Amino acid sequence: MKRARGFSLIELMVAITLALIVTAGVISVFVGSRSAFEATSGTAALTDGGRFALNFVSNSVRNAGYMSCTTARNVIGILNAGPTPLPFTFSEALGGYEAVNTGVNQAYNIAATPVAADLNNGDWAGGLDAALSALPNGSPVQNNDVLVVRSTLKDAQSVYLTNAVAPGSSTFTVNAQGPLAVGQLAVISDCATGIVFQITAIGAPGLNQPITHAAAGLPGNNPASFQLNYAAGAQIAPVDTLVYYIAPGADQDSALWIADLNAKGAFTTAELVPDIEAMQILYGVDTTNSQIVSGYVTADQVGDFNTVMSVKVALLAASAPGSAHPTGAKTYNLLGVTVTAPNDTRSRQVFEETIAVRDSLP
Repeated sequence: MKRARGFSLIELMVAITLALIVTAGVISVFVGSRSAFEATSGTAALTDGGRFALNFVSNSVRNAGYMSCTTARNVIGILNAGPTPLPFTFSEALGGYEAVNTGVNQAYNIAATPVAADLNNGDWAGGLDAALSALPNGSPVQNNDVLVVRSTLKDAQSVYLTNAVAPGSSTFTVNAQGPLAVGQLAVISDCATGIVFQITAIGAPGLNQPITHAAAGLPGNNPASFQLNYAAGAQIAPVDTLVYYIAPGADQDSALWIADLNAKGAFTTAELVPDIEAMQILYGVDTTNSQIVSGYVTADQVGDFNTVMSVKVALLAASAPGSAHPTGAKTYNLLGVTVTAPNDTRSRQVFEETIAVRDSLP
């Protein structure tokens, strides 16, 4: 009878050791692969976010100042004074607000948790329009510039005068209602001049549909200020104001937001791109009437935004947490401003572009 044989204690220990080595190798490969995946996906999301954010801003800036078939510099308004000037000013294609301590050669640190700025504590040079201190999602984040863009409402089809309209008139007729609505802000233009007004009433549909711009409403109009003749064929289109700024997003991290006047005198807001931590802006002004940029300045140094030929925009985009290993607080240069980011597990990258304000040029 043969005696049953098994593994000796030494053999078992060797087998267990080999198994542990193989298991450790598999775990190491898995962890490395997972880390590489997180880093790669984080970098991809960061790149997409920065590119999308710049694309939103650049498209708006290129169209800034287009008022039906004329430009903002040729437009006057008959709107009554509103509670704040920002929503009712259309004679300048652009506007902006400069965050304090963010000029060229200045520096600031990004807070781990975004800090909303206060209209009354001097966070912007020259102050911030009150309309932006009461936005639905809260005030913009400290240390970030604010950009204002004005133009005809994007993709809105113009309608046309069917009869001439004389100075002082509060009603004119159009070929169709088209995109026009009661309460909306619109521009009438003959391609040489334009007048911004608020629609207070729209008559029955027809070939000669009446549009009224009376004194009623908010802000309402001053019909006596309508002092230009417009012949049949002049264009009418809604106008819009877009405000780009940084504010806490849905995940409470900083994000790029847009406030849209929606051509009706009241802002609505939307989060455009998450994890955009900083925005700095410089304006290229023409001070010699030569159609050449004389220099780039901050918003508080722009005397007339109709002299702005181009805009430099710099954004700092961040990846989701966990896509990088902490290696100390890093600094980034945004148009001459030194920005220090928190020491965390996010990757970051600066996205910068110079944008011509092509639709507002003479």
